[in-house]
Amino acid sequence: MNSRRDRILVIGGGASGLAFALTCAAAGVNVRIVDKRPHRSLIGKATGVAQGVWRQLQRFGVTASVIPDAIPMRNFVFYDDGSLIANVSVPAVDGSQPAHLYPQGQLEQHLEHALHTYGVSVEYGTTLVSVAQSGVAAHVTLMKSEGSVPELCEIDWLIGADGAHSDVRRYLNLPFVGRDYPEQWSVAEIETSEWPPEVQAQLLLHRNGTGLFLSQPSRGVVQGILNAQGAAAELKKRFGDAEVKYERNFRVSLRRVPRPRIGRAWLIGDAAHVQSPVGGQGLNLAIWDGITLAEALLDNDLTVEERLAARARKVLFFTDFDYRMLATRVWLLRRLRNSYWRFAAGNPIVAKWFFKIISGVW
Repeated sequence: MNSRRDRILVIGGGASGLAFALTCAAAGVNVRIVDKRPHRSLIGKATGVAQGVWRQLQRFGVTASVIPDAIPMRNFVFYDDGSLIANVSVPAVDGSQPAHLYPQGQLEQHLEHALHTYGVSVEYGTTLVSVAQSGVAAHVTLMKSEGSVPELCEIDWLIGADGAHSDVRRYLNLPFVGRDYPEQWSVAEIETSEWPPEVQAQLLLHRNGTGLFLSQPSRGVVQGILNAQGAAAELKKRFGDAEVKYERNFRVSLRRVPRPRIGRAWLIGDAAHVQSPVGGQGLNLAIWDGITLAEALLDNDLTVEERLAARARKVLFFTDFDYRMLATRVWLLRRLRNSYWRFAAGNPIVAKWFFKIISGVW
């Protein structure tokens, strides 16, 4: 068995793992990042990146390279059973738009490229085999490929950033507390030139509780997220015989770990918490987790554990509340929800409060 000593090992090369590793590498800290996938996937990702995240990524040069191609969120249109409820102008928050639309897969590519400039590459095809801890180190076994010689790593900190089905969380025997939403969700993307240029996002709600969220992650592409099966069919219904780039079904859960740290191991991103796609908070919270934890560990500030847990609790509460309101079948709640958005459309201060929460400036 081969062995090596690293200061920090990150399991998972998604948004949270890349953000953590990039923060460490930029500070000159020895960090290693591995991922069991053979390569990065660009399919089925989030699209909304909040202002707070762009500010966090600014120091790495990522924001400057990406923002020119991102689409600022300036307008949000709501429908209920086919009737226009509100056309909300998205107000600026602290001088800039609260969010920009940009594909998560492409953002991760930029993060990975920035990481590579510091001499750190994601080691794909590397699987976590075991985790053990002593008081001063974590002992991890990795396997490059089936049949290869296992590698034993002794590290100061183990970072589990390996997604909702986290192997790190499983080896730590941490429960994932919460519940699953009953609906089968679907997401699809099409290529079309029929998207109205003055609109960045549309939400089409129905009295039966279904809702279709439409956005433009990049020019010439429309993404639809539906809390039921058939997102591609809904897109084709609205945009004709446009080419479907992909479609996939998925389940949504509301879960989090009781605490993000066990000894020398931490969990961040979807490994620590999962929530509804409503509000687009998953990607933003993942990057916030990664950068916030890295900065704290570099400063030997272990009080970050409570900050991570508190932020996750807050985001999960708001996303669950928002989804319940959007998917409600109760007539009175639908009336209250629609009245709120009509009021927000005519009152920029109210709209600004809502989008300030989404922007991550809170």
